[in-house]
Amino acid sequence: MMRTLIAVLTCLLLTACSGSMPLVGNGGDTLSAPDESFNLKLPAGWTVKQKAAGEAGEGGRVSVLAHKDAAATGKGYPTVMVREISEPTPQGVLDLMARDKGLEYSELWNVSPEKYQLKHALLDKSSQVLSYWLVPRDGQGLEYYAAVVLTRSGRMEIIGVAQAGTVPTYMKDFNAIFTSLNVGEKARFNQGAAGDTTAYLKRTYVRALARERDALARQAAETAAWAKAGTGLSAQEQGFLANAYVRAVSSAQQNCAELIKTVEAHRGSETVAAMQRLTERLDEAANALDTIQLNIREVQARSSVDKSAVRVHRMATLGREALKLSL
Repeated sequence: MMRTLIAVLTCLLLTACSGSMPLVGNGGDTLSAPDESFNLKLPAGWTVKQKAAGEAGEGGRVSVLAHKDAAATGKGYPTVMVREISEPTPQGVLDLMARDKGLEYSELWNVSPEKYQLKHALLDKSSQVLSYWLVPRDGQGLEYYAAVVLTRSGRMEIIGVAQAGTVPTYMKDFNAIFTSLNVGEKARFNQGAAGDTTAYLKRTYVRALARERDALARQAAETAAWAKAGTGLSAQEQGFLANAYVRAVSSAQQNCAELIKTVEAHRGSETVAAMQRLTERLDEAANALDTIQLNIREVQARSSVDKSAVRVHRMATLGREALKLSL
């Protein structure tokens, strides 16, 4: 697998740059998993900033590597996030991502296709190693240069993060870190243990919808508190928050709950029709919240309604992405 990873990353490097850039040696510190499931080397100038710093989602852990320039510039970048995901990941997921040139399945990339574009994506012949490069459309913010390697228990995601426009400067180091990854024998990918791609994707989107539903509930509680307090709100604004806002949120929560059940069921044409209907209703609820937000002048209440609208728009987006998986 490591030979394949080196080949894939070398191709990505050559595609991205006008000339060949040799990989640097494996000097510096070492990041190792407590269970010896993997280890990787850091090039000169890099240090382990945090080890197993927190949850990565799907039962995983996150470690953070930092370059000396991150501290020198005061911006905190470039860094490398090493995510250990413990949910078995089928090869078909990486196949889908490699074909997803327009970032249509945003939940798999964790970035918005409106704000980001995929500059390069390369998948090895075994469909076990994916390399990709995400850049902001407006050239502002952060870029992500990453490698995903399937393992027996899930996958390793090694994500180089740098200010937009600076990735070529650190590309040698990113590739050196990627290619130094050594997955222990007991942790190496086992095709039979990865499970079904469709089932994995359904779980992914069910979790994402549930996350947005729960976040909306918290936001709605905050908005209700503002409405009850009435601080700085006109009678008309209080009326919007107590009535139209509550109806829109209730509709969104109900339709999201039904959408979650429908995605879980995933039964042919009947499922497709139901998902289309529920996604349209979520769009209606999101648009209603957008309208309410325009009629609220009090800053805190307006912000809370706006955040609620963002959550519901995200539910609708997830519904459309899940729908594509059913077609």
